[in-house]
Amino acid sequence: MTTTGKENIRWCFILYNIHTMDKILKLLVCVTLLSFTQLSLGKSKQKPFFFVQLTDMQMGFISANQNCDDEIALYTKTVRFINKIKPDFVVITGDFVNNRSDTFQINVYKRITSSINKNIPVYMIPGNHDMGQKPTEKNIEFYFRHYENDKFNFIHKNIQFIGINSCYINSENENEDIQFHWLKKNLESNPQNLRRIVFTHHPFFIRDIDEKDNYSNIPLQKRKLYMDLFVDNNVKAIFSGHYHNNAESSYKSVDMITTSAVGKQLGQAKSGFRIVKVYSDSLSHEYIEISNLPKKIKL
Repeated sequence: MTTTGKENIRWCFILYNIHTMDKILKLLVCVTLLSFTQLSLGKSKQKPFFFVQLTDMQMGFISANQNCDDEIALYTKTVRFINKIKPDFVVITGDFVNNRSDTFQINVYKRITSSINKNIPVYMIPGNHDMGQKPTEKNIEFYFRHYENDKFNFIHKNIQFIGINSCYINSENENEDIQFHWLKKNLESNPQNLRRIVFTHHPFFIRDIDEKDNYSNIPLQKRKLYMDLFVDNNVKAIFSGHYHNNAESSYKSVDMITTSAVGKQLGQAKSGFRIVKVYSDSLSHEYIEISNLPKKIKL
């Protein structure tokens, strides 16, 4: 073989090795990138958290408006527990007081609520005892003289939380239409795959979507309008109060959870509140009795 032939063979080996090393380097780069991607995804995976739903303190109900002693004891113990467990936030779903025009009851409720740790956000929506079953302009004006908001909308850790004033539903005035368009806009203004949780004072239904209209639910004609809106916009659960007892049901993909009262009971439940745990792909909830508080909340 000539010298030139030998040189050609040597260069072929060099080029082959360079090409092979190039493949190896590319493979290493890909493996490294995939590793960083998996690490990044692992870090970005949502950590579980929990929040507290309170409802129906209804100051003065137990004593028929003679005093608020029993409700003060129950609500104060609840707030102390909340400050101990440190939820991400608290939602209060209405009926703060029994007599909506009684400023003593209002001030007692507000005083105890204000003792919730300032680092724990509190969101409130009214009940019929705060604004009326079918609110008049006078009722509405009085409510906003004492409370700042009657609805809310925020995103926390990739979950959208919306609270509405259910006293407006079926109120036969323009406030319902205004709120419905506000609700629809806020549900549709974020990515469709965003999980959503809704809060309302009145349950849309207790046991079945087709149950008859009664004091404890939203009238059937309006019920399906709202529930279909929730189904279409990835609402996973609705949490309500008003019933003074616990109940659970569902409509298509939406869970309907009714929580009993911090104050007076009208069913088999004992005074309590609900802990809601939110995970990356699911949520769970538990009713906690004030007379049997756990030492801590496990996620």
